[in-house]
Amino acid sequence: MQQNVVVNMSFALDVKKEISAIDANIDSLKAELYGIIKLKANLIISQNTFQLEFITSILFLARRIVYLFKKVYNINSEIFSKKRENLDYKNLYYLVVKDVKDVLLDLNIIDENLNFLDASENYIYNDEGLLRGFFLARGSINNPQKANYHLEIVCNYQDESNFIIKILQKYQIHAKQIKRAKGIVVYIKKAEHIGDFLKIIGATNMMFEFENIRIKRDLSNVVNRVLNCDIANSERTQASAQRQLNDIKTIIDGKGINSLSNRLVEAIILRTTYPDASLSELSEVSEEVIGRRLSKSGINHCFRDLHEIAKTIKKG
Repeated sequence: MQQNVVVNMSFALDVKKEISAIDANIDSLKAELYGIIKLKANLIISQNTFQLEFITSILFLARRIVYLFKKVYNINSEIFSKKRENLDYKNLYYLVVKDVKDVLLDLNIIDENLNFLDASENYIYNDEGLLRGFFLARGSINNPQKANYHLEIVCNYQDESNFIIKILQKYQIHAKQIKRAKGIVVYIKKAEHIGDFLKIIGATNMMFEFENIRIKRDLSNVVNRVLNCDIANSERTQASAQRQLNDIKTIIDGKGINSLSNRLVEAIILRTTYPDASLSELSEVSEEVIGRRLSKSGINHCFRDLHEIAKTIKKG
């Protein structure tokens, strides 16, 4: 059981709002209730009576918990609110559920000897409800428009985090865990795995929104990489063209071009006619300039030969 955690990220709240409206079968709702109790409830034991207390700043989550106890076990809950005057003046909702011993036994949270049971992969209810309950209790997700992709669930104990990771592995979702001051954090970083998680817990609308944002971001990144690549290619082309012009000047000043072969002279004519063009562009205009078509690789070989001649001249 745990202390209250306030989630203030709008995207995470939208996800929780969507899944808190799901009307699933009883097994799924039991699993959801199990997840919420394990991560969010404070258990009060007095004179062999069991009472659960939930504290949240999210009204629809408080209502969801009331709904689950009523729907699954026909138990009414008491709820009241209090303003947090020393913080942001938002309401805190206190939910109290009394006489829950039979509920805890039925959910395999305690055994007949009143010992607490670890979260187990042998849990009998469905995975979708479990993950939905865990996320409602202490889950959060970054807004994909403003930050890196990150979804996490904060657990109180190691068995809980191990349990969640084993469930996710069934769906090929890769999750890691790390110990923080607030608890043991199970987190997912891969965008496609976060999308899969949202689909599993039933956040269909938010999953589509998440994927739409992800596609736009990925496309934008690709465009930026292409633009950066084009700029880099242009800079390399300019640098290569300048080196070739320098080689040509060295040859003309050093020995003239009369001793050069026709193909090297043609390459010099192409480069001096189009001093900023790339090799591909020189190939395209070669027939117009020199009367025959030269391939890109052929022009490149010519400039390599001219570079060697220029090196020889510089060496004396």
